[in-house]
Amino acid sequence: MKWSLKARLSFGLAASLVLLLVLQWAVAGLAIERLTSGQLLARLERDAESLLSGVQAGPDGAPQIDPARVSAVYQRPFSGHYYVVRSGEQSIVSRSLWDAGLAVPALAAGAAADFHTTGPQRQPLLVHARTYRKLGRDVTIAVAEDLSELNAGLMRFQLAYGAVSAAVLVVLLVVQRTIVNRGLRPVEAVRENMARLERGETARIDAAGPAEIAPLIAELNRLLGSMGNRSRRSREALGNLAHALKTRLAVLRQAADAPELAAHAALRETLQESTEDMRRIVERELKRARLSGGALPGQRVDLGGEAEALVGTLKAIYADKPLHIDWHVAPGTQFKGDREDLLEMLGNLLDNACKWSASRVSLQASVHDGVRVLIEDDGPGCSPDALAVLARRGFRADESKPGSGLGLAIVRDIVDGYGGTLQFGRSPALGGLRVEVRLPDPALARPDSSTA
Repeated sequence: MKWSLKARLSFGLAASLVLLLVLQWAVAGLAIERLTSGQLLARLERDAESLLSGVQAGPDGAPQIDPARVSAVYQRPFSGHYYVVRSGEQSIVSRSLWDAGLAVPALAAGAAADFHTTGPQRQPLLVHARTYRKLGRDVTIAVAEDLSELNAGLMRFQLAYGAVSAAVLVVLLVVQRTIVNRGLRPVEAVRENMARLERGETARIDAAGPAEIAPLIAELNRLLGSMGNRSRRSREALGNLAHALKTRLAVLRQAADAPELAAHAALRETLQESTEDMRRIVERELKRARLSGGALPGQRVDLGGEAEALVGTLKAIYADKPLHIDWHVAPGTQFKGDREDLLEMLGNLLDNACKWSASRVSLQASVHDGVRVLIEDDGPGCSPDALAVLARRGFRADESKPGSGLGLAIVRDIVDGYGGTLQFGRSPALGGLRVEVRLPDPALARPDSSTA
């Protein structure tokens, strides 16, 4: 799947914003959690030192804690604040633990440990434990605090921060969408101009475009102008050449018909034949050179309108013949090429069909894997051997009919120029010649409907 430039920019910026805000949310949550945990551990360490200061030797020499040094929160059962004082095999636990205990690892003198464990009511606890040297013995003090309320507060903070981040993300997405749309507006204008150029509504790209593609637009306009000027100059030169050559040929023909050559019949016949051959060669080469072989951008011709005009002209030309021409071209079908090429192709094929037909000619144009033009007549048709060379330049199936034999060859030149195919056969419906022309897209645009 090919993404547009706007889609790529929008997706890239949106993904970057989402990743940035998610990362920020995660880092902020982790930082808050580390900060609160550090503050909690500092408080637990102070409580442990306070308990240490309250440790004293009892009457039997065993360590005990001065109740005045113990906070009331450690006296309330299951308050969420607990301690354990251990010296050798003796342990002193807080009233808040009730009948439960805390698993405290053995630590060397001066060693400390911070860890998480489960409390008497299955609540999460953060524990700070340290082994001190007092009264000539090792005393391990472990102080714990319930994390349930802290975790709930952190969760509320993360949810609130996540909601704010989501709202900010929506605002940023709207802002970046607006920025992308405004930034690509010149490119969109260029795209619209390209579409107008393709539809034939303009001959150049009028949009200036951003600085990155302005040189490309200028180069395209230069090429379009150069192609148009070259085509115009070529046709003007061909017209001038045709006029000059035809004038000289007319002089030669008049010279061949001069009375002075009446006594030289062989010379007159040679001059006349050579003059006629030269005229045919000039006509052939001029028509061949005139073929565009492809359209300049934007050139389109209404196939139905041109076919209707050709049919009307041919009916007038063959008015002395009982001729009926059936034609069907889907409305809206456009020839994406040079109008002269279209008239040359259809005109030669239809004229050939009308010339050889008995009374019926059929023209059908449809879109099927490209464009398909089918012309049939009810004339005598051609033999299989003649069909193979029918489009050969100058070949004529019947010398009794007028013509130079260049029409079908020129049609082949046009079809080849547009990358199409030309096929001859016998018409199964009318019995005469069947000519099929296939032009691949984009030679013709697909019609909007198939009715005629």
